[in-house]
Amino acid sequence: MNALGLTPTGTTDVVTPTTGVNPVTAETFDVGFAILAGRPGESHLILNTCKVSSMELLEAQGIHALIGRDILAHCILVYNGSESHFTIAW
Repeated sequence: MNALGLTPTGTTDVVTPTTGVNPVTAETFDVGFAILAGRPGESHLILNTCKVSSMELLEAQGIHALIGRDILAHCILVYNGSESHFTIAW
């Protein structure tokens, strides 16, 4: 988040598979989130204020961000594991 020049609005304790039962403190930010459709007339998913946490993720595994259930609650997510792809709609 430093690269974006954002100011933290707070902190939260986060438990991940790598932290085990011991939480780590992560800065939180209030941001907007949008998935814009590529064609005129198609709907967009726009959430004006979302609270996000900043943490070092496992970039070696190709993870740059995680989308939580607070965002997915506005969507239909279909994951096809055997084909290694997903579809998201709103």
